[in-house]
Amino acid sequence: MSPKTFFYSMHKRHFRDLAGIIAVGIVLLVVMIECDFFEHLVAFSFTHEEWQIDECITAFIIIGWCGFFFGFRRIADMRKEIKARKQAQEEAYHLANHDNLTHLPNRRALNEHFAQTVRGMPEPFFLSVFDLDGFKAINDIYGHITGDKLLEEISQRVATALPKGDFICRLGGDEFAVLLHSAKSETAAHAILNGLAGLIASPVIHGSTALTAAATFGVSHYPNDGQDISTLLRRADVALYQGKRNGKNIIRFFDMDQDHLLEQQSMIAQALREAIEHGYVRPEYQPIVALDGMTIAGFEALARLDHPVHGSIIPDKFIPAAEESGLMTELTDYLLRKACIEAKHWPAGIYLSFNLSAIDLRDPLLPDRIERILLETGFNASHLEIEITETAIVKDIKQAKLNLDMLRELGVRIAVDDFGTGYSSMAQISRFTFDKLKIDREFIDSMVINEKDDKIVRCMLGLGHGLNMPSIAEGIEHDYQLQWLREAGCEFGQGFLFSKAVPNAEIPELLNRHGCYIPQTPRKEPAI
Repeated sequence: MSPKTFFYSMHKRHFRDLAGIIAVGIVLLVVMIECDFFEHLVAFSFTHEEWQIDECITAFIIIGWCGFFFGFRRIADMRKEIKARKQAQEEAYHLANHDNLTHLPNRRALNEHFAQTVRGMPEPFFLSVFDLDGFKAINDIYGHITGDKLLEEISQRVATALPKGDFICRLGGDEFAVLLHSAKSETAAHAILNGLAGLIASPVIHGSTALTAAATFGVSHYPNDGQDISTLLRRADVALYQGKRNGKNIIRFFDMDQDHLLEQQSMIAQALREAIEHGYVRPEYQPIVALDGMTIAGFEALARLDHPVHGSIIPDKFIPAAEESGLMTELTDYLLRKACIEAKHWPAGIYLSFNLSAIDLRDPLLPDRIERILLETGFNASHLEIEITETAIVKDIKQAKLNLDMLRELGVRIAVDDFGTGYSSMAQISRFTFDKLKIDREFIDSMVINEKDDKIVRCMLGLGHGLNMPSIAEGIEHDYQLQWLREAGCEFGQGFLFSKAVPNAEIPELLNRHGCYIPQTPRKEPAI
């Protein structure tokens, strides 16, 4: 209940109480007049003079008038208290429903506004979500104080320029929402938003600096695109995201047919955010087996996501969503830290294999991130093996090489994953230094029945032997594949024939079943 509603109900109750008191007083007065109450009281007082009734009545009258004046004093004090409480509650209500920085309404106020709008028979309207392109760069270059000034100025521009009856709020960060009640068509909504985009793009002067920003708008329509605020916001976000992918600084309306897949990705990205925050995402571990003695040499960490609402989401869906939504770095650090904490308690000699994405390889801070995680968890760098694909390398070869060289200096091993399926395999092998080659499962599936793939796998194994790089065969599911690989000299294997990926709690049972692999010439463990 808002303060205005609360105090209205309180005043209404006070009015009812006052009216009741007056009504009772009038009834008593009429009864006393009809009964000649005062005359009987005077006669009774004269008859019983010794009782001093007249003095008692006088005392009661004096006390009554004193109480009357005391009541007036208390009423005046209560009015002051009520006024102060009303002001405090209005201030608290304002703080709860407005953004501290821009003083615009916030998400809670948006929910209340929407609820009031759709009550009864609402007219259609448009909801737009927009954020500022390049705002992070402004914060990084000029500082957060300058970024805050930019947000304040732009929010005031937009709030002032909106047609009467329209609503704007700040959702958080540099993201805002606008409800366009005045726009009766998509053309009208586009015209209003285009005008707002021009205002946002105008330079903001802060000190001696002229700050420029642009905005990308995603728009949904009530009731066609949704009849509740969460659906409308989500679909406006989907349109905004598509606008970002198409070059930013544009206005894009939600399209059900074209954006169904993107909306699903947006849902998965939101589920992933919740999973990272609440621990729904976790690593499971698939054993890597030394084929000569059939003992376990290490475990590859594989991401798993079980959401309480959306259920299990497969990595083929949430990994691309993480890359598209900017969550990949956060997901990588979370999973690696979790895996290192669990792998720290494995038997000596068992290593942890962990996959990095192309986004991770392009990050100049990657070596620092991994070193920090190793220090925090106390996990030995020489027990960590990073897997990267050739496809990830070619996204930024120079930065990838710099990052991998620095990781090797820490003592981390590097394995090239899906070898033979990427670009310019021999060129990458000559340019980079790898510790292992991982042969893609596509070749393992067909090598026994396809002579061409047979020769390709043998060439890969020969290349690994020649460069002193052990090979790992992925996707081993049948005994005949295992027998072929052992005879061909493949050192390590991985697949359902040995085990699926299991939680950390089941690793002791696997180690008891297979035993641990102890290398003949263990690599020197450098200090972290």
